[in-house]
Amino acid sequence: MAGSMGIGSLLLWSFLAALAAGIGAALGTRPWLAERAVGWASAVAAGLMLGVGYVLLTTGQSIAPAATLFGAAVGLVLMRMLDGVPLTAPGAPTTAVNARVSAPPAHDASAILASALHSAAEGVAIGAAAAVGVPIAQFLLLTLAIHNISEGAVLGVRLRHTGGRPFHIAGVAVIARSSQPLCAVSVLLLASAAPWLLPWCIGASFGALLYLVVAELLPQSYREVGRTGIAVVVSLAAGMVALMGVAP
Repeated sequence: MAGSMGIGSLLLWSFLAALAAGIGAALGTRPWLAERAVGWASAVAAGLMLGVGYVLLTTGQSIAPAATLFGAAVGLVLMRMLDGVPLTAPGAPTTAVNARVSAPPAHDASAILASALHSAAEGVAIGAAAAVGVPIAQFLLLTLAIHNISEGAVLGVRLRHTGGRPFHIAGVAVIARSSQPLCAVSVLLLASAAPWLLPWCIGASFGALLYLVVAELLPQSYREVGRTGIAVVVSLAAGMVALMGVAP
């Protein structure tokens, strides 16, 4: 597909974005750093996701409006279903990242699975963006790398009670996010083989990003940092990407 990102480049950069989860997981093992870092990383990621989502939506609308809107609905529903496996253990306090320290071991596997499932949905967005054009794919990869830091930190906090070394916990976080590059490449290959599916993928990507922002990133950043500063950061980040247009 003309203007799309190459498979090799997409695989490389999406894997590097997944590695950012390891940084976040290592950060999550240090409670005195985790709280505010996760909050601000979530705020920046939310703003960038909103801006990229706007560009994706307008691009899909110019190709096939109905398919894009139906795809967005599918993306929202899919993310809501995947959100059924929470990153926090039932009954665990959620007022701050530092409070989520002593999750029962029985829920460790579900937290890792949740991270992998969320990552797979984000990989779909990366693949669709890569099919649209290189600049928007690069912006989304940067956005999700920032998001991976915050999500990795949450997972690191969850696994800290196991007593594992930060390096090992970081490795688990990266493995959990490895579904991101795999799904990204798969969607790019699918969109290249069947271009009529691209608007559906773009719409699903928008729906997934919107859900992440509204249901996860904004509430998380509000808890960790506060509303006023977060609102300013999100608005500036989203406005910057939307104004630049990230033209494919």
